[in-house]
Amino acid sequence: MSQSAHHRPPPRPLDLLDVRLRPICDAYLGTRQVPGASIAIVLGDVSYHYAYGVKSTGSAEPVTAQTGFNIASCSKAFVSAAVASLVADGMATWDDPITRFVPEWQLQDPAATLQVTLRDMSANRLGLPRVGLMEAGLDPRLPAEHVFSGLRHTAPVHALRERFTYVNAGHNANAVAVGRITGQGFVDTVIDRILQPLGMSSSSCGEQARSALADQAAWHCRVGEEIVQIDSIFTDQQAGAGGMVVSGADALQWLRLHLNGGLVDGRQVISREALSETHKPHVVAEPGKDLPSLFYPGAHMAAYALGWAVSDFEGHPLICHSGTGYGVAAMTSLFPRSGLGIAVYANVLGAPVTSLSFALAATVLGLPVRDWRAYFESFAPALSAKLAASSSPAGPREPVDLASYVGTYVHAADGPLVVERAAEGLTGSLGHGYRMSFSLLPIDSNSFSLQFTQPEWRALMDGARAVLSFKVIDGASVAAQLDAGMITREFERLV
Repeated sequence: MSQSAHHRPPPRPLDLLDVRLRPICDAYLGTRQVPGASIAIVLGDVSYHYAYGVKSTGSAEPVTAQTGFNIASCSKAFVSAAVASLVADGMATWDDPITRFVPEWQLQDPAATLQVTLRDMSANRLGLPRVGLMEAGLDPRLPAEHVFSGLRHTAPVHALRERFTYVNAGHNANAVAVGRITGQGFVDTVIDRILQPLGMSSSSCGEQARSALADQAAWHCRVGEEIVQIDSIFTDQQAGAGGMVVSGADALQWLRLHLNGGLVDGRQVISREALSETHKPHVVAEPGKDLPSLFYPGAHMAAYALGWAVSDFEGHPLICHSGTGYGVAAMTSLFPRSGLGIAVYANVLGAPVTSLSFALAATVLGLPVRDWRAYFESFAPALSAKLAASSSPAGPREPVDLASYVGTYVHAADGPLVVERAAEGLTGSLGHGYRMSFSLLPIDSNSFSLQFTQPEWRALMDGARAVLSFKVIDGASVAAQLDAGMITREFERLV
């Protein structure tokens, strides 16, 4: 812990900033039945915090400023900050090829593989689509390197550096690179170079966070109208893309770092020049089309920087990142011109952290009152289309021998999909997936709707139909096409 952490005064209550802020938090979080949340705000280097609710539905223990929350994809900015620190010390450059440190990395195009740099990875400009277990659902016991060589089996949708596409793999590879450059591993590097200098003593990352932090919020998801507590995940596999666990008190220090050009409590933790590079636009995005939780839909411009999204909010420059996991939600926002930083962490999937963040920002910035939740929900046409499709009635189904579908199907990157005969029909599972087992309900000829067994996946697929369709030739099933959100792959029959 840094010496300054011992003398740092506790954050002030939100009411001292604006009496409207706490009721806004209560309204947004209470409406969605969020068990607990941590809201951290910095304005002009003065820190404020609000602890909402409980750490877990299984206890009445309240959230405090020291309670750690997994911040999902908001973790990506910690990776770029770690790289920036190494660049400042001359240990690497942003334009070093990733294969210099992570030779396991392979894209479909061998030439592109050799061109990809640390900058490309943190800038989300690899041109890869967001599909398969490389993006969501991989068994956390597998190492990050498991994904890297398998990327050669995913065709790009854009040329390298042509356009923004959001993928996790590049951030995880940069985390591995950071750990190899220092020889400490990524987690210890982040602790030594970022967390300890900032006095972030109630934060950690990856597998280490399991035992390092006694005070943590549990993970929850919503199944129907019920809030269900689920297992928290601690893994170094996703340390770069979503492994940070951060408390509200520590989030204040993280916000101050970025708002103050790397200078916190009289210490230059990361050089101003190196840190500002992570905030610069690197690849173009489209506001209103690309991920509204990342790029304000009403913005005049949008781009992805290095572990951050860049746009504008009603005339105010905005640097932000959102995060979603099986049982958590997070949003980090920086308004550098106003000296305003906001972090909202919640312990349930689907918590309205993005809309709440903008509601708080609008209030502090003096913008008109608005229903921000309704505003952001209006920018989800793809989900609306899925909901409509899933509610359409199934067509007539001809009798078929279910045994003809039984077998093992394989995708080169995503591993085995096993279909088995059960007493009441068919069941399936993804061998390399996390808790991904399901029953198969007939839709029409050769197509089945998936009913997931585990609450995590029932919550993630809420309202959208996941489908497994078999390709049948001469009465024999030869392939299975899985369409389940990002887990969209064709598996070829092996057995």
